[in-house]
Amino acid sequence: MMLRKDQITMLEDLAERLADVFIEEADPANWSGAGTPMADMTKEQRGNRHWDRKGAMGTGGVLKFTLDIAARANEQVSGDEDDFDLEAQVKEAQKRASAAMLRIVDGGKRAEFLAKATGGGKG
Repeated sequence: MMLRKDQITMLEDLAERLADVFIEEADPANWSGAGTPMADMTKEQRGNRHWDRKGAMGTGGVLKFTLDIAARANEQVSGDEDDFDLEAQVKEAQKRASAAMLRIVDGGKRAEFLAKATGGGKG
């Protein structure tokens, strides 16, 4: 997937809006039960507070991913065209992960590792 300069700009604008949302969601003063000691919270308040944190983490993850894509695309812009190819980046990351796994679990240990990892081994 090739990104154009206008798409990169749109990603940067999106990241700015996401940052505003993340800052608000991550602020503990905005979480359920804010100002209430944990011992005094109801089960529902504690549960809602948990989901408030998870929501902030999710927004933060989307923000980070958006910023990463925009930064990589900006690094690779050449002239009027963008050489950033997300699909190629993903394939390369998968290839490196497979190679790393093979280095870690080499030779005869590979079969033993796979057996243990899939529940087929003893030990």
